Amino acid sequence: MTATTYLRITCQAAAVALLLLLAPGCDVLDQESPAALTPEETFSTPDRIEKAAISMYDALQNPEFLGGRALIYSDVRSDDTDPSPYFNTIATSSALANDIQVTNGWTGGYRTIYAANFFLQNFEPNAGIVSQELAAQYRGEAKFIRALTMFHLVNLFAQPYNFTPDASHLGIPIQLTAPDAVSAYDPSQRLARSSVRDVYAQIISDLNDAASGLPTDYDDPEYADVARATKGAAQALLSRVYLYQANYTQAAALAGTVISSGRYQLNPSPATTFAPPYNTPESIFSVAMNTSDNPNTNNAIGQHYSPTGRGDITISPYVAIPPSVFPADDERRTTLVRVSSNIPYTGKYQTVGDWVPIVRYPEVLLNRAEALARTTGRTQEAVDLLNQVRNRSKGASTPSYTLAGFADAPALINAILLERRLELAFEGHRYYDLLRTRQAIPAHGTIPSIPYGDNRLVLPIPQVDLQNNPNLAQNPGY
Repeated sequence: MTATTYLRITCQAAAVALLLLLAPGCDVLDQESPAALTPEETFSTPDRIEKAAISMYDALQNPEFLGGRALIYSDVRSDDTDPSPYFNTIATSSALANDIQVTNGWTGGYRTIYAANFFLQNFEPNAGIVSQELAAQYRGEAKFIRALTMFHLVNLFAQPYNFTPDASHLGIPIQLTAPDAVSAYDPSQRLARSSVRDVYAQIISDLNDAASGLPTDYDDPEYADVARATKGAAQALLSRVYLYQANYTQAAALAGTVISSGRYQLNPSPATTFAPPYNTPESIFSVAMNTSDNPNTNNAIGQHYSPTGRGDITISPYVAIPPSVFPADDERRTTLVRVSSNIPYTGKYQTVGDWVPIVRYPEVLLNRAEALARTTGRTQEAVDLLNQVRNRSKGASTPSYTLAGFADAPALINAILLERRLELAFEGHRYYDLLRTRQAIPAHGTIPSIPYGDNRLVLPIPQVDLQNNPNLAQNPGY
């Protein structure tokens, strides 16, 4: 990162935390001007600390990052979408270091991290104001948000974990403090990029800390149980992190913990998850949105994927998956593909108020199935987990998988990876699944195949940051 970027983030993120003190439910007439409130005053009462904690989720809604764009920047480069004119340079893997979408994505991600760091840094001196249980929860929420954001950043701006044998290749800067307008210019803030190995270590540390402090629920199934970080959300995300790391033993264990908790289950229909009120039993964590959070036509995930919005991401390659592989009566075709003017779109997103799905229960089932298949081979449990996801959507004429139907573990793994593609489409998974399994990005539309390891598979570090930070190295090929 750079001093310039941090100064910009410092002013904006701190303002968000302070402005939330004027949120509905407060007596506005009795409040001081937000500009007059110091961090000490912001964290001076339990009520103000709670509002500061909520402000981290406002930062998580960043329209340039996990308000939708972070998922889009993965999916428009996958073989499930047509070339997107609005995201042309990213979709065609031709973005340059001065690309505005790349720059805004990088800054948006670090702005979210800044909000989490700002909370942690200013909460600790005042942690005694709340109970130990509540203090652990707040720390867990901050660390979950930081880990989630770092995970998406490192996958966007660095090659996958197994690109080098020891994951020593360049990742992203690990920022764990929230400098103010003065200290942002200190030379110590000119952070170099840490290795992917070290970035993953920080993510895992944060998620383990989060899981130990977060509640299982908030006794608020209509909102907070999905929109705020929970123990299950931290464990589920950790299972994904371990899967990407190829630490399959731990991936299976963490996914197993979530499954055995009994807190989550598949919805009867795959379409239920993506319609209001977004708080279904299979929704483990989502970035909650509404029409006032992301009202314009350029950022909301529903605007880009829906023909009633901009509709500039279409899914012809996904629909073209052969019926022998993706049957015509599969509910993910019949209920989650919309056709407008003979052009196919996903039905997962339709409005600017759609919540952004981050972790769903089907992913956890498939995480464990794949991790088991890669560690213990062809087992009945792995097949059963796969069938749980597949059977929910398959047509009556499609038989369930059987253990005998797979000749060996690789055949089972391929079926699990296919199911991930069909089930988790347009949720930011497909591109990374190809990279972590060391596959090329297949040709789609007018875009030719890109081989595994190609420099174009990762986004460039923004030029503005490179100019202001001599310690920040560019990705090869840019």
